[in-house]
Amino acid sequence: MSNGISMSAGSKLGALGTLDLLINAATFCSLGVILPSMVQELHWNWSTAGLGFTILGACAGGSSMVPRYLIRKFGVRTTIGAGAILMFFGFLLLSKTTNLLHYYAGAAMCGVAYQSMTMIPATFVITRVFKHTSTAIGIYATLGALGNVLGPWMVLTTLGVEGETWRSYWMYQGVIILILGIATAIIIGFQGEFSKPAASELDEEKNKPSPLPPPPQHLFGKIYRTDTDWTPKQAMATPQFYILFASYALITMCLITITSLSVAHLTENGVSNRMAAGMLSLEASVAVIMRAVSGYLGDRMEPKKLLTAALLTTSIGTLLLANFHEDHSLFVYAIGTGIGFGTVQLCCTILLLNYFGRKYNLELFSTMLLGGAISAFGPLVGGIIRDTTGSFVPVFLILFILSLATGIMTLFMRPPVLKPSSERQFPENEPYAQTAATNN
Repeated sequence: MSNGISMSAGSKLGALGTLDLLINAATFCSLGVILPSMVQELHWNWSTAGLGFTILGACAGGSSMVPRYLIRKFGVRTTIGAGAILMFFGFLLLSKTTNLLHYYAGAAMCGVAYQSMTMIPATFVITRVFKHTSTAIGIYATLGALGNVLGPWMVLTTLGVEGETWRSYWMYQGVIILILGIATAIIIGFQGEFSKPAASELDEEKNKPSPLPPPPQHLFGKIYRTDTDWTPKQAMATPQFYILFASYALITMCLITITSLSVAHLTENGVSNRMAAGMLSLEASVAVIMRAVSGYLGDRMEPKKLLTAALLTTSIGTLLLANFHEDHSLFVYAIGTGIGFGTVQLCCTILLLNYFGRKYNLELFSTMLLGGAISAFGPLVGGIIRDTTGSFVPVFLILFILSLATGIMTLFMRPPVLKPSSERQFPENEPYAQTAATNN
């Protein structure tokens, strides 16, 4: 692991970040903008057309175990390459869509391919190349977040050219991602450990003795990091894992739901469409900035504090979105949720490493991302609530309550301690407990 950013490490980070940027821009951010053109040409109704967005999100979240299997079985290089090929065919199918089956199948293929080229393989590579993991993940996440800003402009620019249609747009994206995905796989594969099955790194250590973790575990400055690689079974027996799982799933649900429903909610209550859309742009811009800031701070202060603060600002933002009165409250809503969107996912990723170690992080991180499949149904449930009650307000109040409750749980969360019997306990009687308490 390098002490600085070498040419090799920088090229890997740059390739992975650029790929993530384009994928984010071409999938979730493009579909919402281009869907009206598809609906108009194909004479769909919005309920069936909107289901494609849910399928894309559910397949992206629900397939998180696929790249875990591929990386362990075939390696990172093959996983990214396979994802690029699958996404190409997904976009190809979207470009040839004549019925809902084509549309849903193309969205599903893109969703599965999404996980094989973005955060899961990127985190696996970054944690093995960089010493300052949080900073590197922050740079990667910032590049990816820029795709959320660029995606709509890519659609509008393409459709603004005479003779170009939504069909050509999907084809262009498929070809570009295929080329960039294969190039990224080649760059990653230059380092031997990423071109071979990752199961080999477990095999190399399976015959080594497994010393019991020393109590107390290390505290590097004000940041807790375990000395022990927890197995998935051990980690998933702790409440800390499920708090991180809940935090990741919640912020994903907030992101998808607010992006999908906030404009309709605000315009129903007298806000101009321009102002409502502007709040989404402000929110996305704040999220981009916060990914860079939180990545930098994650190597310099306890990420749990950042996570708690971000969840609480998200709760404030969702409350103000539900009950706004003045224009300035809309700005607070956008900034509060933007901070959450830019910080929570990154902090959950870092805390998973800090609490449970690197060796089995691939399995643990893939499991945590399963929450995205649940979150994808947020807009669907929100639509049902709107149809039942006549208002979107209950939707955002529910998000407020969930954000506040999760933030309170993280506030009182302490690092887990692995006992010789592999039983999980809170470190109330350990020497570390007093030290940790002074830093939290």
